[in-house]
Amino acid sequence: MQGLSERLASGEESAFAELYDACADRLFAYAKSRTGSHERAADIVQSSFLRLVKSRRRLRKVESPVAYLFQIARNELARHASRPASRNSQPLESVDSVADFRWRDGVDDRDTASAVLNRLDSVAREIVELKIYGGLTFEEIAATTGQPMGTVATRYRRALESVRDWLEKQYR
Repeated sequence: MQGLSERLASGEESAFAELYDACADRLFAYAKSRTGSHERAADIVQSSFLRLVKSRRRLRKVESPVAYLFQIARNELARHASRPASRNSQPLESVDSVADFRWRDGVDDRDTASAVLNRLDSVAREIVELKIYGGLTFEEIAATTGQPMGTVATRYRRALESVRDWLEKQYR
């Protein structure tokens, strides 16, 4: 994706298609993990790409278009969460992709994955979701959340240790 920021800033259609192909599925999985809704996640992805197109001139200064797009999605999720109709939704209810994630051998059901993620504080949970559902690197998560990369990596490691400890107690 070398030079992608410049191509996006220039409005090159193939650059937007390249970015979409590279991360739309991951962005959708992340949005779905946060909203618990297929429809709302699709809306978040669409509005995130629309905002990206509208702010494309800023992209010349962006080091990672993927991280920038996830940052836009975080803002869209916050806007969405502040709407009255959204306040009653519970994240991770009926999230299909949760079943595909295995915290450890033999533990792969949705209820367990949901319970595990819900045990994490909101910051740690978001980092785990960006890593697992978004497929972002620690560097991209740091750029997306505005946290130092070392902090992101430490919080991720601690979250996984917490999850492992909890699962060990549950499945002894």
